Amino acid sequence: MTKHIILFFAALCSLHNHANAAPSDSDTVRYESFSNGIEMLRPMQPSYLDGVVVPTRRSGNWFVSLSGGATAFLGTPLGCEDIFGRLKPSCTIGVGKWFTPSVGARINYSGLQFKDSRLYTQEYHHIHADLMWNLLGSRYAKQDNVRWSLSPYAGLGLLHNADNGHNPLAISYGIQGQYRLSKRVSVLMELSGITTFQDFDGYGKANHLGDHMLSLTAGFSFSIGKVGWKRAVDTRPYERHNEWLTGYANTLSEQNRQYVGKLDKERRVLDELKKILEIEGLLDTYGHLFDDMDVDDRRFPVNNYSGLNSLRARLKNRHWNGNSPFTAEVGTGITQDLETDSICKAGQDSISGMRNMPANHSDTISAAGYFALMQHGDECIGSPVYFFFDLNTAHLTDSLQKVNLDALAHVAKKYGLSVKVTGAADSATGTASINNALSTARADYIAGELIKRGLSAESITRMYEGGISYYVPNEANRHTKVELYFR
Repeated sequence: MTKHIILFFAALCSLHNHANAAPSDSDTVRYESFSNGIEMLRPMQPSYLDGVVVPTRRSGNWFVSLSGGATAFLGTPLGCEDIFGRLKPSCTIGVGKWFTPSVGARINYSGLQFKDSRLYTQEYHHIHADLMWNLLGSRYAKQDNVRWSLSPYAGLGLLHNADNGHNPLAISYGIQGQYRLSKRVSVLMELSGITTFQDFDGYGKANHLGDHMLSLTAGFSFSIGKVGWKRAVDTRPYERHNEWLTGYANTLSEQNRQYVGKLDKERRVLDELKKILEIEGLLDTYGHLFDDMDVDDRRFPVNNYSGLNSLRARLKNRHWNGNSPFTAEVGTGITQDLETDSICKAGQDSISGMRNMPANHSDTISAAGYFALMQHGDECIGSPVYFFFDLNTAHLTDSLQKVNLDALAHVAKKYGLSVKVTGAADSATGTASINNALSTARADYIAGELIKRGLSAESITRMYEGGISYYVPNEANRHTKVELYFR
């Protein structure tokens, strides 16, 4: 009975707690938004600042204007003729530059004839410098094809009366309108005025303003040099984009560091597993799982560093006749019997001295014969060293290969050896001309690196094979082969 009562109260408390629990309306599924990296890595389209253009350089937006029209003189005293009775022809030539779409300057010449207050015809010349303001210049910051311009101006200059020789200062002012016919040609019309001293025409008081000229001309303006204006690019989107790229690059660097650590750890684990298999006597059975070179019958040229100790021993005893037994001791404790040594012929790296031998000797040669060939410079010393390149480039697939260049240069300099450098390309890709150029560039690159390490250019022989297909996969054919010879 007691057990039933305890169970009853336990169930009652559980129902009570469930009833008091606050209901939750929030979704348990969370969505995380992230920017699309591919979109951010695409080139940005430029955006422009509103109403801002880039000033031109010295050679930009120069112009020359030519126009002609009529001039009316209004002097002191005024005289009895109206303004139309005072009209005389005039011409104008100007050279100037627009510094911005709104601000420009020019040097202008105008002159010909005018009627003075007594209606006598006189000749005049006027040279003046004007500051111009284009009222429609702000439109260039919003559109590229602007045809109209309206430019008031004001300036100072000198007037010259050819009849009486007076040369007073004059104030020039006016307004010019232009319509652009093409990129470099515009038609213009200008209403201008000149104010100077009263005695310019020979009548009136000196040093008192009072003589005026009004001119109405029409003509053409020709642009010189670079024409137009560039709108100023808004750099803020690029700054934000660069900040994102910096963060993205840092993220990738951190991920790469983590992957490198993980790869290093996995390599150490594989090395330990190989040791365990070797201890257990299972390496011969399962060792192929650790060797990627045997997969899919791939045959890469291998740098045979096992012959390096033998090479050093032979160089120390280069005058050995090859007849007596000779055992070379090396620092690692490895020995090699040259009497029983044989060199296997492989692919294109055949021994040139074997070409005239009988057929039953075409696959092997004695150590003595091989060493004799080396002494006479007819066969390379040891095994060739290969350097592999990326597709369609003269860049090494791995910069660590340069360690081999250091070793080769050191041995060649120490023992006075000659070096043969043979460049090759992959015939499965590219045309014959491209592969010839690639093999040349690759051989020249390796030769240049050896020269940087102290070898003389005269000691290096360069060969170019062009496109080859000796090795599988095709990537193995993109290499440069280096061989050492006795001189």
